[in-house]
Amino acid sequence: MIESEKKKLLERNNEYLSIGITEGGEPRDVTSVPWERTAHAFNMKIPNVYLSPEDLRDEEILKTLHGYRVIGCYIHTPLDDYAFLGEFGEIRDLYIECAEGLTDISFLGNLCECDMLYLEGASLKNLDPVVEMKKRVRGLFGGFRYVGLFGCKIEDVSSLLRYRSPNFWCGQRARPKNTRACPQARSDTTKYNTKGIYR
Repeated sequence: MIESEKKKLLERNNEYLSIGITEGGEPRDVTSVPWERTAHAFNMKIPNVYLSPEDLRDEEILKTLHGYRVIGCYIHTPLDDYAFLGEFGEIRDLYIECAEGLTDISFLGNLCECDMLYLEGASLKNLDPVVEMKKRVRGLFGGFRYVGLFGCKIEDVSSLLRYRSPNFWCGQRARPKNTRACPQARSDTTKYNTKGIYR
């Protein structure tokens, strides 16, 4: 873990924490707003501390993270395993780009507080965990009020078609290849998104 980020993690004087995950654990200056209108991103929980994928294998770091109420997670690099997210049931914002290796989203069933979910490039069998959570959580917050799917491959969308939610945002275009090496080159993800494609 980068020393400056480790210091921020250990010395944070707040019970709430939002984490970012980048290839080398380096902080990012910007976070994309993946919604059609920036008003939908009101109260996004932008990262306070950044980690690398290797940091997620460090027991001490994970133990420290569990000492906080992790309410946001912004993943900007591919991970081997996303199941650890299910351990942080208070996540309100979950943003995963470069998710080509993400095929199982069952961990979402533990994220009852999650309000905003954004997935980019995932290959999924279906969206059942998302729809089931939306059915279970009827309160004002949580239950995936806003769901963004950008460049995802989904085999079966029948559960989504039956649910009829107006707050699903689905990208029509794949992300340009040159932005993978330099995500900052993609200045606006929202221009490729449409609202309510599955009405």
